[in-house]
Amino acid sequence: MTQQGNSKLETTLEGVGARHKETGIELGGVGYQDNYTNSGFSKNEPIDPRFAELRGIGLAREWIDIAEAIGFDAFLLVWERLDSFTSEKTEKRHVFVPGFRRWLRFQRNRVILSLRGEGMSPVNIQAKIRQDLGEEVSVSHISRLYRAPKD
Repeated sequence: MTQQGNSKLETTLEGVGARHKETGIELGGVGYQDNYTNSGFSKNEPIDPRFAELRGIGLAREWIDIAEAIGFDAFLLVWERLDSFTSEKTEKRHVFVPGFRRWLRFQRNRVILSLRGEGMSPVNIQAKIRQDLGEEVSVSHISRLYRAPKD
């Protein structure tokens, strides 16, 4: 019998968990559980078996990477939409993919306009963009954004 802290509560400590003497747990038999499920951490084995179908039809690795990144159902939706943008009756489609940098510039310009709305000068905005985003933006570019109509 023990006392815990200032409490007068008495407890019997016969062991806890697997060491508990009354549970009758057999020792030994250590190993993997029989109910193993794929955790999804393996890069070589996707969770959804439908990705194997994409490989089976000979889809380029870049497309499979996109499918794995966004999910099979979303990929099929995008693929179908891209395919519908042309009236050609051939198997190959040519789609222009705008550079991702375009979206990043748009977002940077939104930050600049937000800082403008807070009353910052173009020179201070230039320094903040350099510090926060690691980008060089000219004061003339910032000034052009200043002259653009506010949203």
